[in-house]
Amino acid sequence: MGATITAEHQEKLLLLGLQTAHLVHDWNNVLTLLQAQCAELPPSEAAHNLSTSLADAAALPRQLLGYLRQTPPVLERVVIDEWLRFVESALRQLLGARVRFLVHDAAPGASIFVDPNQLRNALLNLVLNARTAIDESGRITVETSSDGATVALLVKDNGRGMDDSVRARLFEPFFSTGTDSQRTGLGLSSVRAFVEAHGGRLSVESGVGHGTTFTLLFPIAT
Repeated sequence: MGATITAEHQEKLLLLGLQTAHLVHDWNNVLTLLQAQCAELPPSEAAHNLSTSLADAAALPRQLLGYLRQTPPVLERVVIDEWLRFVESALRQLLGARVRFLVHDAAPGASIFVDPNQLRNALLNLVLNARTAIDESGRITVETSSDGATVALLVKDNGRGMDDSVRARLFEPFFSTGTDSQRTGLGLSSVRAFVEAHGGRLSVESGVGHGTTFTLLFPIAT
C-alpha cells in the first residue's frame, strides 16, 4: 500500500509545482546558451559527453513537472542489459574511486517498455541513496534478472541499513533521514511513482547493519 499524502504534503507539492514551472523557462534558456557554446567546441569524447549531459539536464525539469502533474510516460522498448552497460560508465564516474561498484547483468535479451530517461533517473536516485549509506569499505551492486514474465533491476549496498520505523516511512514525499538542506525527500517517492506508472512494483529489504536492497520489478515486453 502506498503512503497517504496529507493535505500538508499536497500543498507542498502544489507550491513545488508552481515554483518548478516558473524555473523551467529560465533553466532552458541557460541550457540553450550552453548547448550553443558546446556546439562550437572541437569534436572530442569530452565534448560529446558534455553535449549528452546538457541534453539530460534539459529533460530533468520536464520530468519533474510530469511527476507533479502525473502525466503519462513516453514509452520505448529498452533491452535492460544493454541499457545498463550503456549507463554503467557514467555511474562509475559519479561514484568515484572510493566506492566499489559492481554490475551483474543476468537478463540477456530481456526488454521492458519504459521511459529511458525516467529509468536512468530512478537508478541514479537509488545509487546516490546507497552511496550515502556506505562507509569507506562500501560496496554498491546493480543486478538484472528475468523469470520470463518480469524483469528485475536490483540496487544493493552493504551500508548501515534501516530500522523498521525508517523503512515504514521511506516512500513518503518529503521524508528524509539526511541533514543536507538541499535534500527534498522526493527521491524515493518519485522512484516509486515512476515504477508504478510503468505497471511495476518497487520493494525494499533492509536491516540495521545488514545493508539495503531495492528491487524494481517490471512486466517483460512481449
